[in-house]
Amino acid sequence: MNIKPGRLAAIGIVVSWMAAFGTHLWRAWAPSASASATLLDMASPSEAGLTQRGVFYRGNRIGFVRERFVPLPEGSRSEQEGRFRMNILGRERELDIGGSATVGRGGELREFSFRLATVSEQSPFETVVEGRVEGQELLLEIRSGGSSRSERRLLPEPVVLPLNLHRFLAAQGMEPGLTYRIRLLDPMTLTEGEAEITVMEREVVRWGDREEEAFRVRSRFAGLATTAWIDAKGEVLKEETPLGWTLIKEAPGSGLQAQDAGATLDMIAATAVPAIGFAGDAGSLKSARLKLERFPLDWSGLDGGRQKLVGNEVLIQIETLPLSGHGSLAETDRQQALAADAFVQSDDPAIRAQAARLAGGLPAPQAARAITDWVYRNVRKTPTLSVPSAREVLQQMTGDCNEHTVLFTALARAAGIPTRICTGLAFSAGQFYYHAWPEVWIGGWLAVDPTFGQFPADPMHLRLLTGGLERQFEVLNLLGRGASIEVLEAE
Repeated sequence: MNIKPGRLAAIGIVVSWMAAFGTHLWRAWAPSASASATLLDMASPSEAGLTQRGVFYRGNRIGFVRERFVPLPEGSRSEQEGRFRMNILGRERELDIGGSATVGRGGELREFSFRLATVSEQSPFETVVEGRVEGQELLLEIRSGGSSRSERRLLPEPVVLPLNLHRFLAAQGMEPGLTYRIRLLDPMTLTEGEAEITVMEREVVRWGDREEEAFRVRSRFAGLATTAWIDAKGEVLKEETPLGWTLIKEAPGSGLQAQDAGATLDMIAATAVPAIGFAGDAGSLKSARLKLERFPLDWSGLDGGRQKLVGNEVLIQIETLPLSGHGSLAETDRQQALAADAFVQSDDPAIRAQAARLAGGLPAPQAARAITDWVYRNVRKTPTLSVPSAREVLQQMTGDCNEHTVLFTALARAAGIPTRICTGLAFSAGQFYYHAWPEVWIGGWLAVDPTFGQFPADPMHLRLLTGGLERQFEVLNLLGRGASIEVLEAE
């Protein structure tokens, strides 16, 4: 299957979708096999505490979520499992995602688990995150690619998981006009942040052949707004997001029909941003001036380095080596750009060994080029739905732009080259698509693209922000806005 690099890169936006929408897409996980049926196996409405919602994207039914609430003597446990089939580049892809969370009587988090797995014989991926609260510390274990990583994080204040949020609100007593500010922990990206939740008026929600009254609740977290209709028990009857996803309560047992419905809408084509005034080869350009229409202009990465923002126009000029006159990188920024984390495991022995083979003894610019060329030549260009993990990519050697970028970043950091991840849009086949690529500090920030094999990256890479997966889903704010890019100059 011949896939254009830009469209392959755009597959990463589906993972960002899942990160932004992971509030609802969980799967109960136990470290060892269990003889009991999973929520996905249950199909009878008689199953105690089992509820279900269908998941729709622009009117197409692409999956389902099953949920169970279990009261405990000292609190409660919530479980969710989701299964999805999506049309990506003309092929159907299956994804399982889910988890569980246990809280105390006051709603305080005690432990949780999260799992995301792609159902594929050619390129299976699985990421598991487990957490446990001990005092003011959160103990984490992240398993991916046959390896595990443990972390301890200080929790200066209690956190709530998205899985428990709505029942937590119901326990507080919902009244129209009330606004809550709650500290949330996203288990997919391991990011903490404040969520603002406002309770609106009561409305009647129709699901199936029934009508029920529920509070309309607006939530804002990490720049994305969601509207949910929640009953007095904290059960979500319906939910809408600006990403085009809708969840609606339905009778348990109808979930597997989602596999037969057929995801007819190609999700990659649906996320493209039209390019006006250019249809050439972006790889041959040295500069480009872009006019951004219906774009939020407050993204931190729009202005700086090779990009100059004036009004709603951006001038992008590729860097000329050697870079000079940029000063030095601040020590805190340098440490951050060299640090290992849960998914960029630059301190992993296998990553460090490969980095030494590629870059040992080379100056930083030549080392960065060697790593770019090696990742481009050796990682198979395959549509992949996964939480990108450098260690797992090194084992599988397959993936899209997220996998190429996270592996490059880990290798470059292991070689002592400060590296950051950029998220934005890149031009391919007449349109701009979601894309991720790295920048390396070699006297200044240099954009490179191991997915396209470019060193430096062409000027039709529009950087919107920098940061890991926890930042990438902010790009989803473009969807549904009617955004477009006019190419005013291309040289």
